[in-house]
Amino acid sequence: MLKSFASAFSRPILLALWVLPLLTQAASKEAPLDLSIIEQSDALRPYMTSQQRVAYIKVSEMIRKGQSDIRSGENLQAQKPSALNPNKDLKPIHQRGDQLVEAGQASVRLGQQNLVELLTSVKAQQVASQALSAKKYNFELIEQEYPNALKQAATETLKHCRSAGYKNIFYDGLRIITAEQNTKGGPKVHNATYDTFIEADGTQFSVTVPLSLKLAKDDTTTGYTFQYANASVFEGEKVALLAIEVIAPGKATEALLSVRALDLDSQQLISSVLFYIADASEVLTSATAAIALTDKTIEASNAAATATNGEAPEVDSEASTIVATAPRTIPLSVTINDPNRLIEQLSGLDSPYSFEIVATTETAAQSILIAGLLKDTLLKNSALILVEGSYIQRSYLATEAASDTLTSAATATLAITPNADNYTMIAKAHESDRALEIGTITLHLPE
Repeated sequence: MLKSFASAFSRPILLALWVLPLLTQAASKEAPLDLSIIEQSDALRPYMTSQQRVAYIKVSEMIRKGQSDIRSGENLQAQKPSALNPNKDLKPIHQRGDQLVEAGQASVRLGQQNLVELLTSVKAQQVASQALSAKKYNFELIEQEYPNALKQAATETLKHCRSAGYKNIFYDGLRIITAEQNTKGGPKVHNATYDTFIEADGTQFSVTVPLSLKLAKDDTTTGYTFQYANASVFEGEKVALLAIEVIAPGKATEALLSVRALDLDSQQLISSVLFYIADASEVLTSATAAIALTDKTIEASNAAATATNGEAPEVDSEASTIVATAPRTIPLSVTINDPNRLIEQLSGLDSPYSFEIVATTETAAQSILIAGLLKDTLLKNSALILVEGSYIQRSYLATEAASDTLTSAATATLAITPNADNYTMIAKAHESDRALEIGTITLHLPE
């Protein structure tokens, strides 16, 4: 598998030995060619068809043969009488050298012309392919009011699970993730979310609440596995677990609703639905200290709590405005730049990897947000196998437990790290130190 991982991203260096000589080769009397595109040969090779690769090899051989003829001819031209044979007639030898140099220059120039035409055609294919790739992976976040978003997400998620052959879908609550904490939604949110999924489930009766679902140590492996009281009822059957998260990385009441489903045993991601919620206050305020409020907002809340005259308390409009107009932290759209179609190559490996997506940013909430955005588009637009070990660990593994005791199903990682204006995406195989850069992810916020 390691060999296939490496070969998928290897960069040929066939032209490296002769591109420079081409650029400095003595030109014929014809107008000079623009050979700048030859420097892009390595980058363009992945976009060649099989016929173009054959043509590329042939024209490369033509140029090498021409260069060899030029060198041979120049050697003949440089011959001089020797001390042993000072009267040797060198004119035929020099003429032969002139012919070889001329023929070699003609071959090199013809090869250069053919190569420039070939690479120009491949360049056009690259541009078209990149445009298609950009359209394939880039997306805009759809905005919805929270109740409608949850209802639509529930309907789509259950449909995806059933299409994948899951008749048992576990509901284990909703998690609220902010810059300060990661906590389960309170009883009101828990019950309202459950009711929404039950309504979407209708007469299918596939949504079930696992009794006392938890990660517990397996006596045989010493690792952690899911255990629940009614496990015997589902023995031998495929079970999907709902991963419902409201992610609010900033100080405002905006949030990303992420509703995903994963296989309970293999950890593989089955479905993903995202919505932007401009005002998720009804969910966020249900958790204690779910949002870091400004001092003025806290004062306004205290005033409401201490009002005793039965009248609606006066709300500090300035404090409300501060929360409502806080800068948006959730992107309008996402651009994924994969210039060499490496995602497609990874998706087509004979021995596929299972990828965990791990983002490293200033806060855990922002990392979870970015990972969720990438999971969503990769699941919908590629054949990559994605696993949810990170979600399971942060949601079910006790904080005091050692992080390495949870066995992840991932065999590789897509690591996301921040730059000045975007994020770099790097693929890393777990059984080696090899790291291969895929491209960049750009989050577009309002200007």
